[in-house]
Amino acid sequence: MRKCLGVLIVAGAIAVCAEAEEATDVFGFQKFFKTKEGSYSWDSRHWANGNARSLANWAGDAQDPTQWTDDRSSDGGGFYVDGQGTMQMLGSGPRFHINGQQSWATNKQQFQNVEYTGYFKRDALGGENYGGMVVGVRSGALGHGSSGGNNCDAHTYYARFRNDGKWDFEKEWKHPGSYYRSTSGVGHQDPLWGGAVLPVDKWIGMKYIVYNKDASTVRLEVYIDSTTNATPPGKWELAGVAEDSGADWSGASYGVATIDGCSYTDAKAAILQAGDAIVMRSDNDHPYYKYVSVREIDPTALFEQGEDVSSSSQGSSSSTSNLDYSSSSENHGQSSSSVNPLPSSSASYSDYSSSSMYSGPNSSTSNLDFSSSSVNLLPSSSSKEPVPTAIRRTYRPSLENVPVRHFDLLGRPAEKDAPQRIYGK
Repeated sequence: MRKCLGVLIVAGAIAVCAEAEEATDVFGFQKFFKTKEGSYSWDSRHWANGNARSLANWAGDAQDPTQWTDDRSSDGGGFYVDGQGTMQMLGSGPRFHINGQQSWATNKQQFQNVEYTGYFKRDALGGENYGGMVVGVRSGALGHGSSGGNNCDAHTYYARFRNDGKWDFEKEWKHPGSYYRSTSGVGHQDPLWGGAVLPVDKWIGMKYIVYNKDASTVRLEVYIDSTTNATPPGKWELAGVAEDSGADWSGASYGVATIDGCSYTDAKAAILQAGDAIVMRSDNDHPYYKYVSVREIDPTALFEQGEDVSSSSQGSSSSTSNLDYSSSSENHGQSSSSVNPLPSSSASYSDYSSSSMYSGPNSSTSNLDFSSSSVNLLPSSSSKEPVPTAIRRTYRPSLENVPVRHFDLLGRPAEKDAPQRIYGK
């Protein structure tokens, strides 16, 4: 999509054609938010450069043009890239980091307000219940038990489509302690597949969006594409949403309120700062990933509902990196308030407005007012593919249709069940 702009020059009027950001990513999948101007993005196009390769023993990927691929696995099993666009996780504890602060990388990026998109396929039954499609943002690259690192720097928000068929958000301040929540509240995990486990041999898409709503509140949104088999532009449906302003969602084991041994002590504080890395991980299983992209976004700039995603070309971004994806021979060693589920019928929600504190480099985007926004609950797909039971609506990003929920007036979950232990990292 291109937009032409008339500009008056001394010599006369000339037409200048400025390219606007495409409404789809480099693989043709729908974007919800626009990319932050001046930022660098990452995607997995280099997995499809025709060169099959094993990335073992923490070697990284010399054919990643950003040089951000960072293997932080618990063993040396690493990953296998088939050269046709797919990466498989190997070993007992795969940890694939997209580390925008690699010391040898030409361009560097920290991740704060993020839109992650990717597709996952479970290869077989088994693995840990808490494994599956697990994606973390705002993470400290050396904060997860890495040599030379500091576990106090973990600070990560995860979204999980778990092997046991549940979904949740997980908050981690100091590794390995963490605690979870879902739309049902803190200490809850919601079923995603009607009580069944995560399907095998099925491409499942996750779109995970995390951004600072204001100076004290982080908003997390996770969407699923369970029906298109990874076909662009995808069919994104809301799985869950939560907000964290530091009131009752702990980032420590068992949901305790304090953390020892770090410069900070408040386990319930919101993770407001940017991180070095995006994390993809699992445990004791070997899933596949493809069509992965990560962008730093402008959270005030939604793509409008009328922008056509079906006709958008693949390969456009407002990112400043122009990368060569050919083969390379180079080698380098809340209030965490209860968020009530949307009803099945259409509804109108209010009491939400965008923060006036966003003042990013995208000066052409004004602060947006989402007050009294109307949420249109669209009918579900007629596809015969099973749709997760947590799905409430199809998301169509626009200024009039934003994912807004009412919160508990008391500022805490409606149900206060006993804390549940998270059985491992």
